[in-house]
Amino acid sequence: MKFRSVSLLALFIPAALFAQEFRGTISGSVTDPTGAAIPAAKVTVTEEHTGTRIPTVSDSAGQYTAPFLLPGDYDIAVEAAGFKEALRKGVHVGAGDHPVIDIKLAVGDVSQSVEVTADASMVNTESATVGQAVTTKEVEELPINGRTPMMAAGLSIGVIGYAQPTLVHPFDSGGAAGWTIAGAYTQTSELLINGSPDATWDGRLAFSPPQDAVQEVRVKAFDTDAAFGHTAGGTLNQITKSGTNTYHGSAWEFNQPNTLTANDFFLNKAGSPRPVTHFNQYGVTAGGPFYIPHFINTRNKLFWFFAWEGIKDGQPTAFTGTVPTDAMRAGNFAGLPTISDPFSATLSGTTVNRTPLAGNVIPASEMSSIAKSLLQYYPEPTVPGAVINNFISSPNTIDNYSNEMGRIDYNMSDRSRLFADVRHTDYYQLKNNYFGNVAEGSLLFRNNWGMAVDEVYTINPTNILDVRLNFTRMNEAHDVPSAGFNPTTVGLPGYLGADSNHLQMPVISFATATGIQALGATGANKLPSQSYQLFASWMKIKGDHTLKAGVDFRQYRLSTSTAGNSTGAISFSANSWVKASSSASSTVTTGQDIASFLLGLPTSGSYDLNTFASWYSYYGAGFVQDDWRVKHNLTINLGLRFEHDFPYNEKYGRTVDGFDTSSTNPLSAAATAAYAKAPITQLPASAFSVLGGLTFPGAGQTAVFQNKSHVFSPRVGLAWTPDALHGKTVVRTGFGVFVAPVTIASMGVDGKY
Repeated sequence: MKFRSVSLLALFIPAALFAQEFRGTISGSVTDPTGAAIPAAKVTVTEEHTGTRIPTVSDSAGQYTAPFLLPGDYDIAVEAAGFKEALRKGVHVGAGDHPVIDIKLAVGDVSQSVEVTADASMVNTESATVGQAVTTKEVEELPINGRTPMMAAGLSIGVIGYAQPTLVHPFDSGGAAGWTIAGAYTQTSELLINGSPDATWDGRLAFSPPQDAVQEVRVKAFDTDAAFGHTAGGTLNQITKSGTNTYHGSAWEFNQPNTLTANDFFLNKAGSPRPVTHFNQYGVTAGGPFYIPHFINTRNKLFWFFAWEGIKDGQPTAFTGTVPTDAMRAGNFAGLPTISDPFSATLSGTTVNRTPLAGNVIPASEMSSIAKSLLQYYPEPTVPGAVINNFISSPNTIDNYSNEMGRIDYNMSDRSRLFADVRHTDYYQLKNNYFGNVAEGSLLFRNNWGMAVDEVYTINPTNILDVRLNFTRMNEAHDVPSAGFNPTTVGLPGYLGADSNHLQMPVISFATATGIQALGATGANKLPSQSYQLFASWMKIKGDHTLKAGVDFRQYRLSTSTAGNSTGAISFSANSWVKASSSASSTVTTGQDIASFLLGLPTSGSYDLNTFASWYSYYGAGFVQDDWRVKHNLTINLGLRFEHDFPYNEKYGRTVDGFDTSSTNPLSAAATAAYAKAPITQLPASAFSVLGGLTFPGAGQTAVFQNKSHVFSPRVGLAWTPDALHGKTVVRTGFGVFVAPVTIASMGVDGKY
């Protein structure tokens, strides 16, 4: 577990109070014309677009607080006996915002009202937190890379992008998470959607909502609120839109036509025509109240919102490589370096000598039937007369993507407000299929499901409870186009397929120096993962103090299954069989590796029999927080968080956890017997022993390691608004300790992403 401490002094920087809670708060004081506090004033905060009402009352000091407000535009109505009603309109609350709205009541009849429409101050006077929001208008109107909302984070202070400078699609989960915040490592910041975790097992983005479904992207670089944690460098929070009392929606299409696309430089140089490409991104959003005339009318109560997005993408990848020429396929290597007959070998002392093949041609009788079968997967050269770099192609990388999101907001009563969302994406990719058959390329599948349920319950005006459940599952798999390929179809032994845990074409590789493109591919694996979260916080408002306490419990799961070379890998990367003499140069020259292939004489081979692993871990945290408004222009934030990453466990206890140098090795008897046949003088056979072996946790001991650290994270902040500067300047300073999460990705688990 890593942790870092940060101290910060910030001047003139707009910021907001936000933690792993994505809602905002409105607070302030109610006073009479003389500035005296008015207790027991009735305060009603109402969201303009949904009619959601949050009632509260001012305390004995005239202070009021309306917490856990969904992002939106709010009106504040204040009533007290003997005073005119005050109405403050148009107060915008973003994710985590905490505007302080002080209300001064005028003496008069309560039936009279005074309306104020002045904007709230844009400076945060309530905490030392530093961050920034990319607003609805900016998300909707700015040309965001790939229409991936998380890419808007680059507009915020304290954020540096580490993704490749290229198009980042919504399905590019690593690129969308490639940020470093406040100097922390990339992909160690907490990724959130509506305040809930939205990351994969290795810190990538799990779900990217459509751009038109996002209300704002909130970035936090430093936070004095102890409710924030499980990150080394801040949070990136995507806030989705919700339904309102009016129906609204959008439809879009973003298209890059093939006719406006230039040819690749290398394809153009080789005289290859411009490949056919396409990129089409489209979708719709819609939202409103549940309303059926004369039957159902849920205005101000129940709202829905839905978004759908699709992408059809085909982008070429220029490829130049080497394939066997027609002459090579027939065993004719005339004009190339000499090929010697491996079956003519004679021994002269310790040297093996061979005679050259007549005409540098392999006799048909000596050619392997397996090699002939495999040659059918090589296309014809596209560069006439060339032996090296004689094949040029531009296969499309095919991306098919769909994205659906639904959300319901339900104001069950003035005391209870609930929202729930469901998220789903489906993604398929085919890339690097240079030959247009099963021998080349890779496949990628990602299927993501997520959902969250969150309720805010007001016990009374000074006690509010928030409980959230969140679930995210990413079913990710990598495969090859030859999946299901039986090696016996090209004449290879049946046991290669019979013992395989994943049928595919064997990998046939050649010497790097000659550049012959390999057949087959390695990379089939499965990486399903999921996470659960239970987050609960209780807020107590007591005079000038806003007290908060809560817990954050999570479970993470990851299963891994890597096929590797599951039907074998056969290499023809040396010239040992076809060079004139065993003492000749071992440098492979053009044609020698293909000749060995045609003769059926490999250099080496391997065969993988891999098992699978099932990992799980738990995370727990508790926090307390006090935001103390010492004076109208001075607030002190005090918090303490304890968090602990429990060790990762492999469900079946099959993880290697050490090496015992004293235990008896299972190969000891065979190794000792073999050594006894020809011992060396320095070590007699009687002294030869084979000891040592890998150790495992054992029955019932599934933890891979023990994490005994217990780190407390203190948070201290101060926000001061000098009266002499008329509320337009805030001086903030803060200090905090942040604990970086321990992820399974840092343990070197075998996986591809």
